[in-house]
Amino acid sequence: MKYYISIFNLFSILFVISCSPDQESGFIIQGHINSLENGQAVLSKLDLDTNQKIDVDSSQIINGSFSFSGTIESPYLHSIFLNDSLGPIHLFLDNSKIKIVGNIDSLENVTISGSREDSLFHSISLDAIFEKETGMNLMLNKNDYTFSAFVAYYQFQVNQISLDTMKAIMRGFSSDVKQSEYFHQVSTLFKTLEATSKSKSAPDFTVPDVNGIDVSLSDFRGKTILLDFWASWCGPCRKVSPDLVKLHNQFKDRNFTIISLSVDDSRDRWLKAIEDDKLDWTHLSKLDGWGQVSKNYGVMAIPQNFLINPDGLILNKNLTIEKLTERLDQLLPKSPS
Repeated sequence: MKYYISIFNLFSILFVISCSPDQESGFIIQGHINSLENGQAVLSKLDLDTNQKIDVDSSQIINGSFSFSGTIESPYLHSIFLNDSLGPIHLFLDNSKIKIVGNIDSLENVTISGSREDSLFHSISLDAIFEKETGMNLMLNKNDYTFSAFVAYYQFQVNQISLDTMKAIMRGFSSDVKQSEYFHQVSTLFKTLEATSKSKSAPDFTVPDVNGIDVSLSDFRGKTILLDFWASWCGPCRKVSPDLVKLHNQFKDRNFTIISLSVDDSRDRWLKAIEDDKLDWTHLSKLDGWGQVSKNYGVMAIPQNFLINPDGLILNKNLTIEKLTERLDQLLPKSPS
């Protein structure tokens, strides 16, 4: 299953700009893109606590060349945007001398050299970050790379990994990795995942519906609930919408309902997606993006779902439509014929 993470949801570091760092203590990025017009290059990150994109530095583009320099506390993923509309070029930044070379018509295929962390990052596809086999290999066998802690942040959310295995993975990271911001985020996430694991009470919340009326999760006590995290701009979420409609129609008369909680920030786009996809169930959103409810459930990548029993206990997490159909058919009493 593919997941959407605005690639900026992968960035958050403690970043300190230095005017002229030496090679050992800081980074230098030297880029050249053939046929690139003069203008401005922007180095950006996204804070994992606020999920806000931050432009941390800019550089003039002269004859296709640009450069950045600075110091970071620990390796972290960044993106470079060129002349506002071009890019991004993704880079897992560390304190190294890094060269970026490419062509304007294939920015996704630029060559990046000089960075140990980025070499591992670019050895796999972005989709592979969510693949369990690839992720386990990185987390267990490349545990002296901060990139592997970055992978753990998303693997822990979307894959069925036992809490004991998560603990073992965290213990296995090198001392340098354990000093990184990503490891700090993984440690915080683990506590949330522990609190929202199978058989734990689903955290209650109160969020406005499409009419602006406050609705609480506890209002649905007595029903089996699929709590679905999504957004109108999330391609993988919208792709599964027809299957959710079928699931809802199949089980809605068997004491089952869906509650979709959106991390949208645009009311118009949110309402249009609900109408276009014909999603006829309860929809909630504070329209504040990745807000407190998603944080309380350890959700920073979508789609994700939680199956909750009538007593408010979590039964399962991130089941596929096929598994959900099978599970609900087992759990729910048949409608009288």
